[in-house]
Amino acid sequence: MNQLGLYRLAIFLILSALIGACSQEIKTTAPKFTGRLWLLSGEPTNGANLVELTAAGTGNDLSPMASGVFEAAPSPDQTRLLYTTKDEIMLRDFRSGAVKSLVKGNSFCLAWAPDGNHFSYKQRSPAGPTKLYESDLNEQAKVILEDPNGSADCAVWIAIDRLVFDRFVGAQQKTKPGETIKPNTTTIATIGDPVKVHDTPKKWSIESVCAKGNNALVRAADQGPLLIAKNVDHFETLDPSPAPCSDCRFAGYAAQSCVPFFIEQPTSTTTELFYLNPTNWQKQRPASINRTFSPNAKMLIKSSARLMIVGDAASLFLVDTESGEITSLLAKPPEPALPTDAKVPIVWIEK
Repeated sequence: MNQLGLYRLAIFLILSALIGACSQEIKTTAPKFTGRLWLLSGEPTNGANLVELTAAGTGNDLSPMASGVFEAAPSPDQTRLLYTTKDEIMLRDFRSGAVKSLVKGNSFCLAWAPDGNHFSYKQRSPAGPTKLYESDLNEQAKVILEDPNGSADCAVWIAIDRLVFDRFVGAQQKTKPGETIKPNTTTIATIGDPVKVHDTPKKWSIESVCAKGNNALVRAADQGPLLIAKNVDHFETLDPSPAPCSDCRFAGYAAQSCVPFFIEQPTSTTTELFYLNPTNWQKQRPASINRTFSPNAKMLIKSSARLMIVGDAASLFLVDTESGEITSLLAKPPEPALPTDAKVPIVWIEK
């Protein structure tokens, strides 16, 4: 072979190698589900089924665990689950499988304290006021607030001894019967003996609080822009900053972290996913997903922040947050989907 032929052969081999490398770089694989996923299947307002999804062969198995469940809340370390039935609060230990009853009565607004050792809930009585309680895991409870008008929202914990909730005109404090508070206020309750209640000058619609990271996502009003509060220790003088997106929606924190994920849907067929670096609150690692999600879609992000599970109506998806690739975790749902077909992911146990 002459020199010109060798030269052409070398060029051909180099181009072939480059094309092969590019092909390898753009090749993507669908994400695979591992671990255990607990979800509510059905319409929670009528009592849903609590089920566990696990990988099995070429598909996934759904195993029923409890029925008639209205709310479910995983502990901060994802080792236990509180859930409500029509007449009690139950505690399930994921490690041992043990289940026990903690509270009798029709309860709602479950919320764990950041240390995972106590929680709050509300109960209403036809003949009396709605009450907000704090309880440990040994069935020892105390009243935080008696609300005769049912005007207080669900509580959110901002520290192991403090929780916040919205109240409106007509609400009354247990420590000061008959005293009405200002309209549109957010109240801070400090757990102690007695409980201390303080009304802040403003009302905040609380989207989410990550007490471990000392930050929160709030809105000044129900329809206001999303704001970032960087120090919930001083909730009385909260001064949040605008989130770095004009029309984004909070998707959730990466598991056991305070890294917040958001979605934007710039077109009718695509969703942009990004997270904020908690040190400087700048956008990081955007991914484009070739579908949109309903406003009621519930999302869980893996602690590695690479994978996300989305429950949207009757569908359940696994999304690669880097590539945007999607895998359906269940068989194709019926069309149109009914409320009884809803799938709401609650906790993803990764190991």
